[in-house]
Formats: sequence, C-alpha cells, structure tokens
Amino acid sequence: MTGDLRQARWAVSTVFAVCGAAFATWLARVPAVQAQLGLSTGQLAVGLFGLAMGSVVALLGAGALITKVGSRGGVLIGAVVLCGGLPLVAFAPSLPVFVAALVVLGVGNSVLDVSMNAHAARVEEGYGRPIFAGFHAFWNIGGLAGSGVDALMEAWHVPVTVHFSVAGAVLLAVVLWAALTRFLTGADRGQGEAAFALPSRALIPLGVIAFCGFVAEGAVNSWSAVYLTDVTGAVPALASLGYFAFSITMIAVRLVADRLVMRFGTVRFIQAVTVVAVLGFALVLLAASPIVTIIGFAVVGLGVAGIVPIAWSVASKKQPDSPGQAVAAVAACGYLGFLVEPVIVGALANGIGLHWALGSAVVLTACVFFLAPAMRVREPVLSGGHDGNRP
Repeated sequence: MTGDLRQARWAVSTVFAVCGAAFATWLARVPAVQAQLGLSTGQLAVGLFGLAMGSVVALLGAGALITKVGSRGGVLIGAVVLCGGLPLVAFAPSLPVFVAALVVLGVGNSVLDVSMNAHAARVEEGYGRPIFAGFHAFWNIGGLAGSGVDALMEAWHVPVTVHFSVAGAVLLAVVLWAALTRFLTGADRGQGEAAFALPSRALIPLGVIAFCGFVAEGAVNSWSAVYLTDVTGAVPALASLGYFAFSITMIAVRLVADRLVMRFGTVRFIQAVTVVAVLGFALVLLAASPIVTIIGFAVVGLGVAGIVPIAWSVASKKQPDSPGQAVAAVAACGYLGFLVEPVIVGALANGIGLHWALGSAVVLTACVFFLAPAMRVREPVLSGGHDGNRP
C-alpha cells in the first residue's frame, strides 16, 4: 500500500467531516436564521422545501457531473457551492432570496456528498478491503463538531452572518487543501464516457436498501426529541439526548463496521445490524420511561449505522465500470427516503399518533433483512473469516 493511498484515505475522511460540519452549521442555527428574517413557520417550511428541491435536482445530475469532471472535480465544485451557500443564507434579505440560498445549499451538499463517496469508493478499491463505513463515521463526527461550535456561537451571541461567513471560508479552505493536495490523481474509472446512462438492475435493490436505511435514520433525526417529549414526557434537556445517543452509537459502529464486514461478510453483517435496529425501535415503542427510550434510540444507532455506507460501497462494486454513476443512483434513492420520511411519519402521526406512526420506520427497516442477499459481493478473506459471497 502506497503512502499516496493512505494520504487519500485521510483526505477523504476530512472532506466527509467537513460535509457533516457544514450541514450541521445550518441545521443547528435554523431558529436564529428564522428570527433574523422574521419568518413564520409556514415561510420557513417554504425555505426548507427549497433546500429539499436543490438536493433532489443535484442528486439527479450528480452522476453525470462526476462522469464529466471526475469525483475530485465534483468534490471541489460541491464544496464551493455548499460553503458559499452558508453566507448566502445568512445574508438573505427576504424570503425569495432565502429560498434561493437554500436551493444553492442543497445543491452543494448533494454534489459534495455524492462526489466524496465516489472518491471514497476509488480509495477503497485501492485498499482492496472494506473501509467505506469509516468514512461515514467522520461525517457524523463532523456533524457533532459543527453542532458543538453552533452551541458556542449561540452562547456567545455571535451573529449568524459572521458565523456562517467564517465557517464557510474555513471549511472550504480545508476541502481545497485536502482535495488538491491529497486526493488520488488521474481519471476515475468511467470518467469521460457517456454522461447519462441507466443504472444496472443490480442497483435497484441497493437503492431500496438505501431508501429504507435513510428512512430509519431520518425517523430518529426528525422525531426522537419530539417523541421523547410528547410520548414519554421527557423535559427538553433530556429529550435532546435521544439524538445524541443515536449519533454516538452510529459513530462507534461505523468505525468498526468495515472490520466486521471483512470478518463475517456483507450479507451476514447487514442482516445482523438490521435485526439490532428493529430491536432498538421495538424498545423505543415499548418503553414507558425517557431513559429506556433513549437507550432504545442508541440501539437503533448501533443497527442502522452500517446500512447506508455499505450499500454505497457495494454499489460501486456492482457497477465497476462507472462507480460514480452507481453511487449517485443509490444515493438518490437514499436521499429520497430521507426527504419523504418526515412526510410519511407526520401524516401518520396526525391520524394514529406519533407512537404508532414511528412503526412505519420499523417496517421499512425490517425490509433490509430480506433484501440483504442482493448485497453479496466478492471480498477479501481474512484468516478465519468468511467470503462476502457467503450469506
């Protein structure tokens, strides 16, 4: 293994952390931006729709972009748009400009996300063993770091305009350094070929798995605090610990998931973590106390942590001639789940209550268990380990 490959691994990990930190920077200060512009809840919802629209449009075109400019070029473009979008949001003088700025933010986030995953797949191919989940752990680490900085900015009463401008400049500088000096050079596999091509059939079940995995993650992201407050009667400070516990266990699993995949094979790993996730959701739904419910969300994190990154890794192997397009196709399906999850759970909650509405995430998570055989790939075998082709 060359030093260049090791440097590329750390550089890609750094970019994952930046992406997580940039998005957390926006999410944690949504109330401050809302207050600055004097937006009603409905007007804020319009802005968030712009963010979702920008994300979806960019996901649909990300594969073509990577095929044209390569994953390294895509990372540079995505970082410029994402980090530049932060001050645009902060300085927006009106609702229309605010919505447009969030469209830009969504485009940048999606382009950077898909591009860095495509380059991660290239680095993983060079390593010849699973390392993909570890990259995603750094996204979570960056998200927690970004949220921590946001809390300090709120405590110190730093204006959003100053915070977002400095954060955007610093995060962009880090990405430029990592991508321009430490990423793998040369063309990606499939770069320069037809920009648009239908994904192979082998990617369809992976897309469904990514969709289900993102629904499970989104259910905790969007509803854990509300669930703890409304269903278990937790005070706000305690309610915030549901997502925190979920994030910590996500990071812990993603740091070791690649070794587990090598040891037990992709299919067995995915089926095992799916069972853990379902058990975690069951604990959440059956628990009567906030503490047990928080433990349940932590168990969910142990389970869902490995689903999405392994699905993206397998996608690049299922379509080796154009891994960037494969990652983009599966990512689009995954993010669709993330976007529709609040709508699904919210609509059900109005009719049957949040307690039972959260069960929809359990059903979709359970589907991953039965789709797991579609993730069978040829992987290196460790001494005493299993071939990834074995179930």
